[in-house]
Parts: sequence; C-alpha cells; structure tokens
Amino acid sequence: MTTDVVALRCSILRGGTSRGVFFLADDLPSDRAAIEPMLLDVFGSPDVRQIDGLGGATSQTSKAAIIGPASRADADVDYTFAQVSVTSPLVDWGGNCGNISAAVGPFAIDQGLVVATGSQTTVRIHNTNTGKVIVAEVPTHAGRAIVEGDYAIPGVPGTGARILLEFADPAGSTTGKLLPTGYPCEELALAGGRTIEVSVVDAGNPVVFVRAGDLGLSGTEAPLDIEANTAATAVLEEARSIVAERLGLVADRRDATRLSPGLPKVGFVSAPADHQKSDGSALAADAADVVGRLMSMQTAHRSYMTTGAIATAAAAFVPGTIVAEMTRPRASRPERDTIRIAHPYGVMDAVVRATDPDDPGTIRAIAVGRTARHILDGTVWVRRRASPVTDERS
Repeated sequence: MTTDVVALRCSILRGGTSRGVFFLADDLPSDRAAIEPMLLDVFGSPDVRQIDGLGGATSQTSKAAIIGPASRADADVDYTFAQVSVTSPLVDWGGNCGNISAAVGPFAIDQGLVVATGSQTTVRIHNTNTGKVIVAEVPTHAGRAIVEGDYAIPGVPGTGARILLEFADPAGSTTGKLLPTGYPCEELALAGGRTIEVSVVDAGNPVVFVRAGDLGLSGTEAPLDIEANTAATAVLEEARSIVAERLGLVADRRDATRLSPGLPKVGFVSAPADHQKSDGSALAADAADVVGRLMSMQTAHRSYMTTGAIATAAAAFVPGTIVAEMTRPRASRPERDTIRIAHPYGVMDAVVRATDPDDPGTIRAIAVGRTARHILDGTVWVRRRASPVTDERS
C-alpha cells in the first residue's frame, strides 16, 4: 500500500549556539535540487512559526547537515551544510555554519562513521560548501561523544564537554582570497547618493564589516533593538547586496536578498565598551578586544556565528580593516594570538595562528571552543510529493 509520506532517518543536534537536523548522505538524493523540497518539508518552511516541521522559527534553528564518507584523503567525513529559510521556499548552500560544524564530530562518532579513540577523538571534517577542512577534537568515552563537561559558551545554558574546532587555512572559503575585493577597506556607493565604508573579509565565510558609528549605532545594541532600527538594517542589507554582486554570488544586487540571503554575511563592529548583555548582566570593556554584531538571514544573530568569529579574528590581523581599527591595540602581534569578541550574550574567543606575523595574508588556522549535544535520533515523515526517495515500508 502506498502512503502519502516517506520515512527518513534523521538526528537533531545542537552545535554551539545553533541547532540542526542531521542526515546521512546515503539516505538522501545526490542532487541538491531534489533535496531542497525535502528539507523545506522537514523544517516546515516557509512559515514564520515553522509549526508544521522541525524548524525552530529562527535562522539559528533552521539548519541542516548532511554527513557521509570523506571524498578526500585528508578528511574522515564529508559535511554539507544547508541553511533553510524560515520565510521563503529557499535552501541556501552557499557557505558553512561554524556552530553546526561543532556537532559534526559527535554525530560522526555516534553514527560509527569515525571510530572513537580513547578520551579524545580527532575528526577531520571536509566541508563541501567551502572546500575547507575543519579539525575537531571531540571528548569521547565508551565509543561515543561526551556531552557533560565544565566548558561554557555564551548563549547556551549550562556547560558541556569542550570541542576544539580548528579551521585550517580559513582564508578564501568562498572567493579564494582573504580580501576578495583586494582592499582592506573601501567605500560603497549606496542608493540616494550616500556612501559607507566596509571591509570585506573571507575567512570561514565572507563577511562585510561596517563601523557601528557609521550606522548611527553604539555597537552594543541587543538583537531586538537592531531589528527595530530598520534604517540601519536596510543599510546593512544594501551593503551586503552590493558586495554579493561584486563577488559574483548574484548577477544583480537587487536579487541578493532573494537568491543569496545567507552570503555574504554582514555585521558591524565597535571598540570595547562597558555595556549590558542580553541577560541584563554587565560586560566590562576590558573583557573583550572588539565588539561585534552579525546579521543572519536578514535578522540579528542572537549571539555570534562561529564562522563570523573566524572572519572577525582574521580581519583583526589585517592592517587597514575596520575590524583591526576597532580592535584593542597590542604591543606586538605574536605568531599565536587570541581575539576576544564581545557579542550579545558574552565573549567568544578565537585563537589565530599566522605563518608569519608580518604577513597577515598567510593565516594558518583559527580555532574556537564549542560544545555540542546529540539530542535525538529518529524518523521524520516527509510528504511523498516533496521526496524522490522510495520507502519499502510504504
């Protein structure tokens, strides 16, 4: 008997400050165009509540990861990331999510794709979106990833086992260059004759950085306050759209919001300052080296993207960028340095390793600490009209 739904194995994991639905590559079609209607059905998109699916009604909880055997010798698994739009029938494959990357190692170990080795297991992850390798150091016990630990990340309740993610050779994830436009800082002409200065840095993901002051902002605004300031968000999206056209992500900037809503990323930075976090507690200026706020799919990110932190940390090492201008000065730039980024929920550290301190264009790796939790393994029922996958149980 044929039914109108198809059974599809899936898992739900939190990685960093995001949550995603994970699939084994063998359970899905190889053609992304065939996968897209399935993902929209799984997440319940488009719908601002995603009430008819597994999405959490925010861009941070509307993410998918597809994991399979590695297609290259220097990796253990392949990982493809998909950002599922909440409000549009769109799946964006353009870049990676660093937070979801934190859950790839635990998933691969728990699913038996990688054999656990003692108390810590190294998982080399090939992100197919960017062609980059991420090395995850995952605490393990009895063949599974450990969940409990004493490591806290702002934006996630409680503590967990610390997973160290090292993004090897992060520059040029999408464009092939750390500075894809060739300039550390440049001026964009906006509609109506206005101009604004930006820095475009591609590490982890391409990000367009703007000075908070140029938007009429302090830089320490809470996400809801950012979204309420439609004048500022309109400028951010216009700048992002112009850069999307320049990078060849869209042919016409007017189509960027519709066709490439996730790339490039965009945000603003400011110098360290005393301010309140989203939970109302105080954050002292000396606790951070730079203050950042990022947008995610045209909404304010509630904390900070991991790939955004990678780009921010890389930009802090490049003289002339807006991020470097706003970052707390150092007496010297050692081969290994930590950049502390203040965001709405607290501070995120990114450790930068440069091949040559005098040549910021040769960043070897940037590492961040994250936690993850494997929440659920189960079956999601996909409408047959959305799925080319056959189900022998139907």
